[in-house]
Amino acid sequence: MINKSQLKDNSFSSVDHTPVFPLSLGGAGIGSCNENIFFQEAISEKQAVETILYALENGINLIDTSPFYGNSEKKIGIALQEYGNRSSLVISTKAGTHPIYKGYSGENFRKSIENSLKLLQTDYLDIVHIHDPSTIEFKNMMENGGMETLLRLKEEKIIRNIGLGVRDHHIHFQFIASGYADAILPYLDYNLLSTKAGPLLETAHKNNISVLLGSALCMGILSGKNPADINIRHYDIEKDVSIEKAIQMYLWCCKNEVNLMALNYQFILNNPAVNTIIIGASSKEEVEKSLHAYKENINPNLMKLFLQQFNLL
Repeated sequence: MINKSQLKDNSFSSVDHTPVFPLSLGGAGIGSCNENIFFQEAISEKQAVETILYALENGINLIDTSPFYGNSEKKIGIALQEYGNRSSLVISTKAGTHPIYKGYSGENFRKSIENSLKLLQTDYLDIVHIHDPSTIEFKNMMENGGMETLLRLKEEKIIRNIGLGVRDHHIHFQFIASGYADAILPYLDYNLLSTKAGPLLETAHKNNISVLLGSALCMGILSGKNPADINIRHYDIEKDVSIEKAIQMYLWCCKNEVNLMALNYQFILNNPAVNTIIIGASSKEEVEKSLHAYKENINPNLMKLFLQQFNLL
């Protein structure tokens, strides 16, 4: 069971106390289907299950998803049954943005979570994140029974931890201040192109709240491919980060024969607040690429030169 008393060095562990791997698998890519395409294309059930099993067999032990991510929960449930050893895994999903049970009331939370349990083929969830509430929706949830329902489900051990996945840092700060936060999931705001989440991560670390970091590759911009050639269909990334700066970083890495993805992962994981980076892989090859980048040894002097070049020191 994950709880604050068991956190060591602010890191998750699974029910059998296995530490969570620094990379985790996100559900948006594998959940992409004809009815709800994420990123570029629909992913077949066969490919999704193969991707999940490959990740699990190679050390990744946290999967984060959402009912909002196409049919990801169904695909993950199939993979979990094939893999077995549920107690060694941390399964994280979300509530609030379910296509049918949308909203932040206690009733919607309970119905969404019941549906997630059924699709994921499990009788408990390690983490449930409140997903993308507005400031008003978060306030109403705290006052009108939504949080009370989550706390009741936690007491019943149906969920083990309560988290929050939202872009707005102000809502994260409110969640931390409430005293109910076990985990947070900020995204797009802590990587080589943006460190806006720095103060939030510091606050989470001080309060012993675990951090799952999303969109670390900025929708592929920091994947090691030429950013000028990447066509982002799911998200208008140009609103949040500088494509020009990403291209400059890519060219610097080409000149110095270093992997931009590896630099990015090392930069992020050097922050003690970050427990795991959620990767949006949708194939075995993409998982393998991220694992290789994570394990790559970066020359400290080269890393320092990069950080100096792009004013990140």
